[in-house]
Amino acid sequence: MGSKVFFLFLIVVLLGYHLLRGRPAKYTFLLAASWAFYAICSPYYLWVLLLLTVVDFVVAKKIDAETDERRRKRWLVVSVVSNLGLLFAFKYTAFVWDSGSALVTLFGGDVPPRAWDILLPLGISFHTFQGISYTVDVYRRQIRAVTNLRDYALFVAFFPQMAAGPIVRAVEFLPQMVTPPVPSAEQIRDGIFLFARGLFKKLVIADQLDQLFVSAVFNDPAAFSPVACRWAVLAWAVQIYCDFSGYTDIALGTAKWFGFELPANFHLPYLATSITDFWRRWHLSLSTWLRDYLYFPLGGSRGSTGRTYFNLMAIFVLCGLWHGATWAWLVYGVYNGVLMSVHRAMGSPGRLRSSAAWRMLAWTATFAQLLLGLILIRMTTWADGGTMLAAICGVTDGVRGVPAVVPLLVLLGMAGHGWELLCERLPALKADWEPLRVANAAVSLAAVVVFSPGVGKTFLYIQF
Repeated sequence: MGSKVFFLFLIVVLLGYHLLRGRPAKYTFLLAASWAFYAICSPYYLWVLLLLTVVDFVVAKKIDAETDERRRKRWLVVSVVSNLGLLFAFKYTAFVWDSGSALVTLFGGDVPPRAWDILLPLGISFHTFQGISYTVDVYRRQIRAVTNLRDYALFVAFFPQMAAGPIVRAVEFLPQMVTPPVPSAEQIRDGIFLFARGLFKKLVIADQLDQLFVSAVFNDPAAFSPVACRWAVLAWAVQIYCDFSGYTDIALGTAKWFGFELPANFHLPYLATSITDFWRRWHLSLSTWLRDYLYFPLGGSRGSTGRTYFNLMAIFVLCGLWHGATWAWLVYGVYNGVLMSVHRAMGSPGRLRSSAAWRMLAWTATFAQLLLGLILIRMTTWADGGTMLAAICGVTDGVRGVPAVVPLLVLLGMAGHGWELLCERLPALKADWEPLRVANAAVSLAAVVVFSPGVGKTFLYIQF
């Protein structure tokens, strides 16, 4: 869906939703609009969303009404297998086939090249996890099953966050649906600010960095100097953050205009002072989902030391594969699992942790670890990844060979952390700063209009 079509779609849906009266009319209209959004963006796979919606709705009602524990578990298995089965079929079939073919070829076999491909349904990694969390929460009797199919379908398909999250849990969204929420003046203002900020992050910073510099360097790092390669890795870190958090800002802002509050998905991730701290700040809805629905059920840290490390490795291997069905993403998951295990083994630094020198050292080491990991998921080939790794481990000697606008965009992307931190630490000044927020939104939108034409690219996380 192009940007012009999206803006027109959003205006029509907002007007229609707020002009309608009565809960059934509002929610039926919003559900129809959400399904239409999905059908436009992923026209061949609306059936996947509809099928899983019906399966999880029926299964949850069966689990809620059932008293026999074995039968409740069987129904839960139906939901988990249905969601993960379709996710695996669409996302991992080609990866398994290619890996198996490579193994057969390695041992002298002959396998014809794959002549088929599978198009990934829009947001399947997100709505399948939402469906699983819903049925698991009903199984745990933390929530009651929804009795109205329309309400449950709207929870799954709510279009602002359906494509790339955040992963919303039923306990967070369904209580807001009891009565159609009316957006407050503050929600409308915050929605404008978030929407403008998200567009600025995506179109002015992320897309410009990619078009001007990042793609060119990562596609052929040998053609660029080590300095350019180092800046490309840094620019890539800013790009992926601004792209994904930009989508999240747009989703949260749009939801506010309907009166709904979605959970935050980022909390200043590049200010993290350890790898554990980073995963408490980055993609929060996925991190907490893996913790609550995988790490804790596996035993968490309650068992032996070896079991704890196994559990950590398991969730991060799966985290890597959730992001992408490639060996690079698998290695990325292993890499983060090893870092998490090492950090846990090292323990707390005690009183040193409170010193400014220690925090700076910890931030530097953490950010370096993050950059090394990001090379894995952006490199075109393993050889190119090695070239980028060799470049980033060298000594920086300025910005020679780097377009002048790239350091500026990198600085803007990182400065956003400072602005968000300031707003967080000084909430009492929010009202006094309202004119500044308005000016910020106006400048952001003006920059989008000036710099974005012809540059807009698909959000990175939509492919997951």
